[in-house]
Amino acid sequence: MSHPKPITARILEFLRCSPECEFEALVTRYPEFTWNELYLEVARLSRVGQVKITRGVGIFTIKQTPALQGS
Repeated sequence: MSHPKPITARILEFLRCSPECEFEALVTRYPEFTWNELYLEVARLSRVGQVKITRGVGIFTIKQTPALQGS
């Protein structure tokens, strides 16, 4: 039986297919995680430089950092 991928792997996998997305797309794509779990992990990934968060009015966009786009 295969084990589910951790939240970090799922977020980065999603960004490999769609290098820039709105946070709500992650929430919709991964209903097994709460909004808060996804937000905390995206914030952590931003702090370590793996993603960049762009905040807009009422939404925010997540984008891969250039170092990860080729991996």
